[in-house]
Amino acid sequence: MKTIERVHCVSCGSNLTTLKSIERFPIYMGVTDQPIQKDIFTDLTFAKCSRCNCIQLKKLIPLEVLYKEGHTNSVGKTWLLHHKSFANFINKHAHGDVIEVGGAHLHLAKNLEKNDNIKSITVYDSNLSCYGNKESEKIKLREEFFNRKNVSKKPDAVIHSHVIEHLYDPFKELKDMSDLLDDGSFMFISSPVIDAMMKDGFTNAMNFEHSYGVTKNLLYKMLSHCNLRIVEQIDFNKYCVFIRAVKDSNNTEKDYDPFESESYYHEFIRYYDIELKRIKDSLKKEEKAFVFGAHIFTQFLLKYGLDENKFICVLDNDERKIGKRLYGTNLKVCSPKVLKNYESPIVLLKAAQYTNEIKRDIINNINPGTRFIL
Repeated sequence: MKTIERVHCVSCGSNLTTLKSIERFPIYMGVTDQPIQKDIFTDLTFAKCSRCNCIQLKKLIPLEVLYKEGHTNSVGKTWLLHHKSFANFINKHAHGDVIEVGGAHLHLAKNLEKNDNIKSITVYDSNLSCYGNKESEKIKLREEFFNRKNVSKKPDAVIHSHVIEHLYDPFKELKDMSDLLDDGSFMFISSPVIDAMMKDGFTNAMNFEHSYGVTKNLLYKMLSHCNLRIVEQIDFNKYCVFIRAVKDSNNTEKDYDPFESESYYHEFIRYYDIELKRIKDSLKKEEKAFVFGAHIFTQFLLKYGLDENKFICVLDNDERKIGKRLYGTNLKVCSPKVLKNYESPIVLLKAAQYTNEIKRDIINNINPGTRFIL
């Protein structure tokens, strides 16, 4: 597989300086049935812009390869609350025909479907069939990457939730979405705040799917570049922001303060240098342990230096993953219910903003004697 080399900054077009490479990182952050010999690896290379300090990856994976197996997207209580909250944010102002870019699981679309002011919701996503979705009277499905040329009718609104961080050329692709809108129409955006995630050591902050550090300043810059003016903004939590922006052809691109992503990146690397030693010391005291999360959380820790032979299996709540293998490893995926078979099992749990939710579920519903390495 040939990677795509990012030569210039995704934000300002300046030159990039390499910061660190994690060699032979698995390109897909999910599970698979195929033999490990077919897994694809390449270097996860972090770089910074010499001008604006935006952190980004230098090596990109062709989209048709990266999303061949779909986009791994677990939907727990945190995500369900997000979709409901974002739908409530949208429903106050949306009407007519709307387009959603991404959203293959349809959780957001089904929340919006209940709004009598919305006539139709057309969802563009290349992996719709992975979820066995079907159209309804209001919801129309287009199984493809969004392409402005394939949209025959101007929408009254464009919606995307946790999509912007997946775009390789976000200024161009966001402009394509904006150009569909008439002045006065809205774009509704839910975006992660990557620098806040990195600051708190979340391994899902940057990876082959999230190839650059989305900060609020970068969001503001991109929106103004696309003639979109922010009229409402709320924080869902410290790691996610909801934005309603109106199309305004007179709104031109504005400069914003330099990004602080580089300092957060260095905090992130220092944190994991220390964390890895702590986790290794904790695991030395135990014969075997479990690790939670058939996802980037576990892949990152293993590629950063943990020995996968220390683990019995990977635990995950997603039934579609059970019995399969975590891509890039030899670890089988099991249901957390296997913990019932152990008197006092050890679970390594580093699942970012979902950690507390998962821990409570295991203690309250599976095995209260479970011990955690957090």
